[in-house]
Amino acid sequence: MPARDYDAIVVGASFAGLAVARQLRGNVLLLDRNEVGAVQTSACGTPLWLPEALGVASSVLQVHDRLLIRTPTRTVRYDLSPVPFCTFDYRAFCRGLLAQCGARFLRTSVAGIQDGAVLTGDGRFTAPIVIDASGWRRAVTGGVPDRPGEHCSFGLETHTALDDEGLTFLLDQRLIPQGLGWIFPVGRGSLIGLGSYAGRSKLKPAIESLVRRYGIASGAYHGTYFPSRLLRPTVGRVFAVGDAAGQCLPLTAEGIRPAVFFGGECGRIVQQVIDGALSLETGLERYRRLVAAYRRPYRLLRLAQWMAAHTPTRWFALVTHVAAMRPFRSGWWPRYGWFGRPRPCEAVAT
Repeated sequence: MPARDYDAIVVGASFAGLAVARQLRGNVLLLDRNEVGAVQTSACGTPLWLPEALGVASSVLQVHDRLLIRTPTRTVRYDLSPVPFCTFDYRAFCRGLLAQCGARFLRTSVAGIQDGAVLTGDGRFTAPIVIDASGWRRAVTGGVPDRPGEHCSFGLETHTALDDEGLTFLLDQRLIPQGLGWIFPVGRGSLIGLGSYAGRSKLKPAIESLVRRYGIASGAYHGTYFPSRLLRPTVGRVFAVGDAAGQCLPLTAEGIRPAVFFGGECGRIVQQVIDGALSLETGLERYRRLVAAYRRPYRLLRLAQWMAAHTPTRWFALVTHVAAMRPFRSGWWPRYGWFGRPRPCEAVAT
């Protein structure tokens, strides 16, 4: 057999890639075009248990025990205290995960894969196992689509000086057709943003209008596309994780939890392949089965997203009101709130 540069190569060093890499021992290469934690595209909201379980609780900026869903005609309140959420500092979160990894990190662009070699701005690197965690661009498994808005949602947000308590979602077709808005307090100030389920990217004018309602100014902007349906978790002999596999949750656009959950599970499988306990083919099949087991809840969330995008706001507001009532909430909220809770990390950073 030809010599291999590495035991495994992970492409992408955000939530999904770091979740994979922190599980791996051996000679592992972690690639990203940016420094780890340098470029935030997420609103960075997640259940509090997630940073606590990952050992990066120091990154938490604010804890939230209530959620408001505001529409033009009503406000629905959710008590999150059984599973509180939080907002966190992206750089601190990612750098904390990187410190738990034994992989070599290299900042470089990735152009794809050819004849088993990952093509980068720093040359070709080979490994028997490659994981694509590069996000919606799918640098290894698919490449950038010509029209990402046809297959992805798009979110844009700005940091403002607004002080608030609790998380807020805004449902108003006049503000954002086929989408939603949000206000996420982050300790000092709040992130205010809009997301288009239809993939419309020209959202800044609407955000500026929203910010002016609160009598404040917008700050720096960041945004990204994100998939709204599950994609193939493996392509050929390559694993795909996070947005590269379409694992962002529909409706709420939560991408962090599924990226960390599926990334951790993928990493455990990959480590078994590295150790020789599984063949690569068996590892790929095991990961496919794992993802397939979650297709039904993803379909339900996608249906809810379709309703949010295509039904009158007052109708969907009524649905959210009924879902918040105690008899109904107890049937779905615990499963949603605890989805993706990781097992203790089995890898030892070297």
